[in-house]
Amino acid sequence: MNIQPIIDTTKTLLHAEARSIDAVADQLGADFVAAVQLVASCPGVIMTTGSGTSGTIARRLAHLLATCGMHAFFVHPADALHGPSAAVAPGDVLIALSKAGKSAEINHFARVTRERGGKVISLTWKPESELGALSDIVLALPAAVDAEGEGVLPFGSTLAAGALCDAICLAAKNLRGFDLTTLTQTHPSGATAELVRR
Repeated sequence: MNIQPIIDTTKTLLHAEARSIDAVADQLGADFVAAVQLVASCPGVIMTTGSGTSGTIARRLAHLLATCGMHAFFVHPADALHGPSAAVAPGDVLIALSKAGKSAEINHFARVTRERGGKVISLTWKPESELGALSDIVLALPAAVDAEGEGVLPFGSTLAAGALCDAICLAAKNLRGFDLTTLTQTHPSGATAELVRR
C-alpha cells in the first residue's frame, strides 16, 4: 500500500484548517470587541445555540463561559421552539452559531430573543443571511471551503468557530476579572486544577 497519497491529502487539509484559524485572528476588529463587552457585561444569562457541529461548538462555548464564572448554558434550537425561549429576559444574550445562517429554528430563536429584549450575537459564514439580519452583532467566519472535508464536511469551519469562541471566552473572562484560582474550588480534579496550583 502506498501511504504517501494519504499523508499528502491529510497535510493539505490540516494546513488549510490552520489557515482558516489564522484568518479568524486576522479579521478581529471592533465587532469582536463589542461582542466581548456584551458577553462580559451581561446582567442576565448567556445562552448559546446551534445545530449539528455548530451545536457541538455552541455547547462547548457555554461550558467554557460557565467555567469562567458566567451564567451560561446551551439551548438546543429545536427545544427553544417548544417553550424554553419563554425564559429569555431583557439583558440576556444569545450567541448563535450557524454556518449558512438560514436554519429556521435558530433564526426563530434569535427573533424571539430580540422580541423579548435580549441581544443576539451570531457567528456565521454569511453575515448577509437572515440570522445576520436578526443579530445585534455579527462575527463573520472565514468561508474557507478548502478547509472543509472534500469541500463539504464541516471541518475547518468548526475549528474556526471554536477558535473564535475561545477568543470570546478568554477576553470576556479577563474583562470580568475572573480569578483562575477559583478553579481549585470549582474544578478540583484533573489536569486543570493541577496547572492552577503550580
